[in-house]
Amino acid sequence: MSSGPQRLYMGVDIESGSPETPERARYSVAVVDQDLRLVLKAQGVSLAGVVRLCWERRPNVIAVDNVFELAPGGSAEGLAKFLSLLPPGTQLIQVTATEEGFVDIREAAKRAGLDVGSQKPSSAKTAFIAAAIAARGGGQRVGFSREKTYIFVTRGRGVHSGGWSQSRYQRRVRASVKIAAEKVKEKLEQANLDYDVYYRASEGGIESATFIVYAPRERLIGLVRPHRGVDYTIRVETRCEGELMFGNDKGSLNMRPVIVGIDAGMTTGLAVLDFEGKVLHLGSYKEVDRGEIISVISKLGRPALVATDVKDPPDLVKKLAAQLGAQLYLPNYDLLVAEKEDLSSRAVEGSELRPRTPHERDALAAAYRAYLDFKSKLSQVESYLSSMDIDVDIDEVKADVIKGLTIAEAVERQIERLMSAASAGQAQGPQPERREQPKECDTSKYELLEAQKVALEKQVQELRAGLDNAERELEELRKRLKVELLRDPEVAKLKAEAEKAKALLADALKRSEALEAQLEDLRGALALLRSGEFLVARRLSELKVQELRRSEAALGELTANEIVVIDGWTQFEQEAVDKLAKANVAVVILADISSPLANALRSRGIPTLQASKYRVIEAGGLTLVEAKVLKDAEAESSKLRSKASDYLLERLLKEYRLSRSITSRSRDVNEANRG
Repeated sequence: MSSGPQRLYMGVDIESGSPETPERARYSVAVVDQDLRLVLKAQGVSLAGVVRLCWERRPNVIAVDNVFELAPGGSAEGLAKFLSLLPPGTQLIQVTATEEGFVDIREAAKRAGLDVGSQKPSSAKTAFIAAAIAARGGGQRVGFSREKTYIFVTRGRGVHSGGWSQSRYQRRVRASVKIAAEKVKEKLEQANLDYDVYYRASEGGIESATFIVYAPRERLIGLVRPHRGVDYTIRVETRCEGELMFGNDKGSLNMRPVIVGIDAGMTTGLAVLDFEGKVLHLGSYKEVDRGEIISVISKLGRPALVATDVKDPPDLVKKLAAQLGAQLYLPNYDLLVAEKEDLSSRAVEGSELRPRTPHERDALAAAYRAYLDFKSKLSQVESYLSSMDIDVDIDEVKADVIKGLTIAEAVERQIERLMSAASAGQAQGPQPERREQPKECDTSKYELLEAQKVALEKQVQELRAGLDNAERELEELRKRLKVELLRDPEVAKLKAEAEKAKALLADALKRSEALEAQLEDLRGALALLRSGEFLVARRLSELKVQELRRSEAALGELTANEIVVIDGWTQFEQEAVDKLAKANVAVVILADISSPLANALRSRGIPTLQASKYRVIEAGGLTLVEAKVLKDAEAESSKLRSKASDYLLERLLKEYRLSRSITSRSRDVNEANRG
């Protein structure tokens, strides 16, 4: 009996139509378990139906005899799209692919120990055979050289407020998107996953965040889940790019080393130079990821140096240099715009390429600045090798020198590589350009130049040491000056005043922000009042004389036909009830119209209505109530007047009957006395 969770293998074979017209193509599908038991059999399934079945059954493997049968349009791009639609953890395997090459499916079945006969199988049988071969471990996994997972954190699609609350709602949503993006970032870093992230910032937070994770989606299972909420959504998407690969084919790269300049941001500038300072490529790319950058660079050469125009490089630049194994070049300070203009202009002299955007200009300036800093050292490499009649790759020597090796160490490394290749019997391929020694070489003159070079190098080292000392002294002087200034009573007084001014400014800004919010609310309240849909009401926390006095101090004395909203109904004072009745208010709105307070109000002829039936809004310190409350209050008042009339009539009748009864008894007593 097999242990662990059941593994499923889905075999698919096209039975009619063509993948070039995917809406018409139909497939046979067979799903088996690890013991080759048939779990599912289906025919006449569309390509979309195949994807749906994958999500329903979650097979570990989809097995086919030709992967392009599943590629819309019959192209690698179509196959990449199909792979991006599969569930996390589902692999695509071509069972006819082997390490030696491609074989017929019957041969593949035979190698897997399956007897399928010599005749060509039907589409349904082919699907079963493919699933069985995959279950036996046959075939080669199919993928692309770059498989990435995109995580999109964006605003939700919930119902939002209107009017003056719109901007406040938007700030809340942006803050929610920011919090969600920070949680995603935290999860990725905890899992030690390589990623890039691009933010679209906005007031109060961010509009969206795009994470590019350099890992298959199954690595994110349990870390990041799709989410669709009112304020934000999280969408996870797989993308396959690069070259189509079978098995462990990784490809190889053996190209000339180059210098790369990067200006990272929402739009990334890219510049590539060779070791002669010639511009090979200029481009700008919006929301590009490292994989795409590497793809562009790999067509031009192998990066030896990655440069940027700022001393504190963005994460993208640092990660790119580390991933490429290249040296990271940083200037001592952020390059000025005028300096970048000059560097980029010098770089394109004699070239047809020109920077079209500021991003391309900055990337080119960074690359050319790096080239100029290493130009002297690279020239020394050429001078050194010109005296040696040895076939080493001069660009490889330059690349090693850039990485920190001395010229002698870099040359020895290339010689060791040549000897290792020769001892292994490997073909060397095209030889690099040989730097021949001049036919006429004056030895004494060469030695003089070499001595001058050594002297100049020593002089440069001394100058650099002097510069380092001067910088240290300058920093020390700055520290001393700062200490002396802090000791000065006048400076200390000014500093204290500055701190006090900062605190006052912060407090003023805070109050200004509160006033702006209140003004915004008042504007909204005015709009509602102007529309006639709402009226101003007086709001009381409870019906007590003290609370009435507080309200009248803030809003003025009670007047006739006022609308009063009372929050608390459990306690009240009769004097306060009498005051409302005396003022002849139009209506009182309560949460409980069956409470003793409601009865006391009605007994004084004050209409009382249920608060839950009306919209009550607080805006800028004002309370607004729907205008229809007055109409309902009039109806309630009519009822109270009717009840009061009935009550008065009933009381008069009782008094009349009582007086008749007393008169009758008195007459009887008188008659009895006379008798």
